[in-house]
Amino acid sequence: MPLRGYSAMQDWLVICLRAPLGSFGENAGNAERDSADLPTRSALIGLAAAALGIEREDVQGQALLARGLVTAAGLYERGNPLADFHTFQTLHQAGKGAATRAEALAKTAHLETSISRRHYRADGLWQGAYRLSGRAEDGLALETLRKAFETPRFVLYLGRKSCPLSHPLVPRIVPAQTVVTAFRTQFEAVSRTIAREGTRLQVVSVEEAGDGPASNRLRRHTRHDDPRDRSTRWTFADRPEWRFSIAPENPGKA
Repeated sequence: MPLRGYSAMQDWLVICLRAPLGSFGENAGNAERDSADLPTRSALIGLAAAALGIEREDVQGQALLARGLVTAAGLYERGNPLADFHTFQTLHQAGKGAATRAEALAKTAHLETSISRRHYRADGLWQGAYRLSGRAEDGLALETLRKAFETPRFVLYLGRKSCPLSHPLVPRIVPAQTVVTAFRTQFEAVSRTIAREGTRLQVVSVEEAGDGPASNRLRRHTRHDDPRDRSTRWTFADRPEWRFSIAPENPGKA
């Protein structure tokens, strides 16, 4: 694949993401809930909504964020894989028809107990980034979101409620031609307190290839993480994702 030219200069809002545990859903099945090694688009949009105080039931507010923000993610440390086990109870087909969960649990003769496994990343380090899309509407501004990340309305989690953040986000708006430059600029300001010695940017994922570096080390694949409805049923759509491996011997070519 030929090298691409640089994109135009644009503003990125960059945040650091560190937590004892993080989980970025890939497989939404009941028995096995996997975790990706990079934050999903839905996780980053969810963080923005929580910081701004947009309720899940606020369909218009959630849609505004989904339309108006383009996201990117940077990987510094994948974290150690960790899995825990949960038991969950379901009704056998013969016991269907309960109007409430309490009524369902009372049908003990028809209850079936199963084990589910949920996957996490322990002690990982990532960055998230946001820029305005061409569909951004009045009232949606990166500066507003930056202030919200400094004093979030709701508690912020890294994927699940069992994953509270361990460090401040340190939100910063950075003008840059590529998100790699924006990631590195923000990381320089926090690396002494948030990262181990020798930690470096390894992988970057973007929604649009032009947001990444001029590189021939990119891969395109599909992720099922574009939020469509958070109000009643959590539904997501497929989207393309571009991943770039960031070579340590070429730190300036971003």
